[in-house]
Amino acid sequence: MITIIVAADQNNLIGKKGTDNGMPWHNSEDFKHFRSTTLNHTLLMGKTTYQAIGKPLPKRHTIVLSHNFEDDRVEVVDDLVGTIKAFKERGEDLFISGGASVYKQALPYCDQILLSRIPGDYTGETYFPDFSEYNYRLVEEKPFETFTLEIYQK
Repeated sequence: MITIIVAADQNNLIGKKGTDNGMPWHNSEDFKHFRSTTLNHTLLMGKTTYQAIGKPLPKRHTIVLSHNFEDDRVEVVDDLVGTIKAFKERGEDLFISGGASVYKQALPYCDQILLSRIPGDYTGETYFPDFSEYNYRLVEEKPFETFTLEIYQK
């Protein structure tokens, strides 16, 4: 399954420059959810998201989407659609983990969105793109103490 995994506030804000991890908040419970969901799977992210994290995440294969990036610790690809299609053909799970432009490019090809809805109104400059045109429907909401997980599927 090809899954977008993202955390956003009530206004779909997902990023803020100048923070340790590129996010406008620190939500330990959501970080734990992200870790448990993606552990032992493959993550695909853009170069900016990878640089905000600063290193490959433990026990996950990391793919960075970029035309001009090198890092021996990760796999670098420059064809998002081809990579997604290869994972689908092999029946392997792939988690798309940002940033905004990667999400926007991936939305037509993914099977589901795991959106951690962080309560509150934060400041930042990067937003999760509108996905209403791609026929995702909300199939479940799972309340956690500090966020609500919204699960959308096609």
